[in-house]
Amino acid sequence: MRDLIKRINSPSGAERIGRAAIPQPELPAAPEPAVATTFPSKRLPLAEAAPQPAVAAAPVSRNCLIVDDSRVVRRISRQIVESLGYTVIEAENGEEALSRCKLAMPDLILLDWDMPVMTGIEFITQLRALPTPRPPKAVFCTSKNDTHDIFRGIGAGADEYVVKPFTEAALKAKLEKIGAA
Repeated sequence: MRDLIKRINSPSGAERIGRAAIPQPELPAAPEPAVATTFPSKRLPLAEAAPQPAVAAAPVSRNCLIVDDSRVVRRISRQIVESLGYTVIEAENGEEALSRCKLAMPDLILLDWDMPVMTGIEFITQLRALPTPRPPKAVFCTSKNDTHDIFRGIGAGADEYVVKPFTEAALKAKLEKIGAA
């Protein structure tokens, strides 16, 4: 059996296998491809190892969830974060926002404190309890300006705090401070 397999796979292909000889044209040996030596663990042909021309990287899509029961505040906040390149998603209360976060975690959350259904404090506490490989940056945007409230908001899990009414410059400064601008 081994002899038969040897004859079938022989390089000349002209051996007899019980029938007439089957001539096979002899092909010249292909030259060995040049090999890159810069990859000791994996040797690649030079064509694959050669550096590719620089191509501009696609812009990274960043998402911001704006959670506020006021449409006006959501609209103003949207304009500011969209100018920073974010795609905006909106929620009217903490419960709706938490549902959205469970579906797809945003990169940034702008959050009001006083909202119906679920407050901002309840939301941020539950958000920080969710397992996620990359927790979002969260900024309270609220009219609560007492030092106690600021510490309570940061203690609950917010990364920063801005008091309403805020200016575009003030919000952008807070976002820059936490690396979200």
